[in-house]
Amino acid sequence: MVALASVVSATPEAMKNLQKPQAGQPAVLSFGGDGGREFLLDGVPFQIRSGEIHPQRVPRSHWRHRIRSAKAMGLNTIAFYVFWNALEQEDGSWDFSGRNDIGAFIDMCAEEGMWVLFRPGPYVCGEWDLGGLPTYLLKDDVTPLRYTGNPRFMEAQTRYLEKIAEVAVPRLSRNGGPILMVQLENEYGSYKSPHDEMAYIEWLKDFWTKKGAGPFYLSEGSSNHHLRFVPKGVAVGLDPADNAWQMNNALRIAPGVPVFSSETYPGWLRHWGEGNWTPSRNALNSVRWYMRDGVSFNLFVYHGGTSFGLTAGANSNDKGGEFQPDLTSYDYGSPVGENGNLTKEYFEYRDIIRKALPAGVQLIEPQQPVSMEIPAFRPQRVADFHALSAIREGKTFDTPPTLESLGQNQGIGIYTTGIPAGPAARLTCQAHDYALVYVGDKYIGTLDRRLGQNTIELPARERAEQLKIVVDTFGHVNFCSYLEKDRKGVIGKVTLGDKVLTGWNVARMPLTSVPTGVKKTGHARYTEKGALYRATIELSGAVQDTFLDMTGWQKGYVWVNGHLLGRYWHIGPQERLYCPGEFLKQGQNTIEILDMHMVTSTPPAISGKTERNMEVRKQTKSLNNQWD
Repeated sequence: MVALASVVSATPEAMKNLQKPQAGQPAVLSFGGDGGREFLLDGVPFQIRSGEIHPQRVPRSHWRHRIRSAKAMGLNTIAFYVFWNALEQEDGSWDFSGRNDIGAFIDMCAEEGMWVLFRPGPYVCGEWDLGGLPTYLLKDDVTPLRYTGNPRFMEAQTRYLEKIAEVAVPRLSRNGGPILMVQLENEYGSYKSPHDEMAYIEWLKDFWTKKGAGPFYLSEGSSNHHLRFVPKGVAVGLDPADNAWQMNNALRIAPGVPVFSSETYPGWLRHWGEGNWTPSRNALNSVRWYMRDGVSFNLFVYHGGTSFGLTAGANSNDKGGEFQPDLTSYDYGSPVGENGNLTKEYFEYRDIIRKALPAGVQLIEPQQPVSMEIPAFRPQRVADFHALSAIREGKTFDTPPTLESLGQNQGIGIYTTGIPAGPAARLTCQAHDYALVYVGDKYIGTLDRRLGQNTIELPARERAEQLKIVVDTFGHVNFCSYLEKDRKGVIGKVTLGDKVLTGWNVARMPLTSVPTGVKKTGHARYTEKGALYRATIELSGAVQDTFLDMTGWQKGYVWVNGHLLGRYWHIGPQERLYCPGEFLKQGQNTIEILDMHMVTSTPPAISGKTERNMEVRKQTKSLNNQWD
């Protein structure tokens, strides 16, 4: 581990400040000390020891357990992103209930004696669909985001920030709440768009300053390129700070403010088809360093939780290639696992922090959560895919429209058109993100964006036939400027040989609720894939968390009592979907599964497990935010 020999942004004295939020009692975080490099809380050096928890990824009934486990580790602060697109609804209304009740989460942090780092975005990344931005911004083909020159974006952003400020401003520490600092946007220096501008960050700083907030920080990479958009007087959070060079470079670029590690990675994100979650030993070494010298830090993520429903995002390169959709699980290899389980690494972090704290400090004891098993049950097929209800557009299109242009975020799009009789020919189609292709009654094959597949051979046809392309989507790209261009459905022109196909009909399944339909099977030649399955199970006694084991199923979605858990896919590494106890109830429970490939009347049995699957079949590197 490299020593912090010449870094003056911290002092071991900061660990002696054990001040906690007191209801209604103002507290002021400021920058001071040698060269303005230290965090001061009410004038006394202060170490921020933070863990990232996203309340919108955690069952509300478990919020307090996750906060208390952070406190028991020796942390004094909770950092969290706010996901705008979960708050603003399709009809323009706002939902601050359930997991979206950000104010209640902040209040709970204060009740447990924990400070808060508030990260409202509006863009946050976080492996969340479109980085937290609402997909109605993608309705038009050209949409510059995070840019003052786009009035439509700025109007929407202002509307969101005004709403979230109503929650945050009364809870600022200077107003008697626990919010120590507000983060201005997120990793803007990594965006790499042609319209990058300091004016955008300055606009955000001005917005929050007028609301009475401050001080502020930005989270960025540690290179000169990443740090080019740090305004004067704004603290620098490095993603991550795990050596002295990174810290000292930021100190040189941003004089007169503290520098800290705003994202220290105890694990890393995972995509479909990769290896399983693995903890990082490097982060343990970094925390030893921070605790030796009083450096402030935030573990990203301390507890990841779950990207329920359709909220998981995706990665790609800046041209949209190398598409990598994120898992439903956001376990991350964190010290607190997906269902709140305290890992071996949790106790290692706790021991490092406890030993460095002032003598006499007593940490509360952490509590392991309880999960339950559910005996195996076998769902019944209730409707074939082609019999499920869909929203049909009332007109035809020369070029297939994107789902966003039709007002739908993700879900399924069914595109059909006629093709003439003719010899075998190659179909060229850009499907985002996974498509099943049919000619008449015959299933031809799939197109997988992850694999760069955009062509498929169609067989010879003795008569005119219907071409059907069923597009199943993943979340929008959440990192790099390609998120401005990412669209779902069939993208652009479709050709058969050298002929452009027109006259497209479109039907949509948003999957915001369970599709309905009647059981219907085709004749012997019919080969369409997919079906809706349903099971009713009886639960008695205490209802607890569980993991539904989808081993043997192909690719699809699971609802429990109407709650969409998320996606599963046999390519792994995730085989079990986390089902919180609050989604279940004593008595009858309904589990519904839409499998995009399964057609059997006797599908694999499903059971509830107490743990998620963690076997490592392949190794996937933890990148530690080293994207370039």
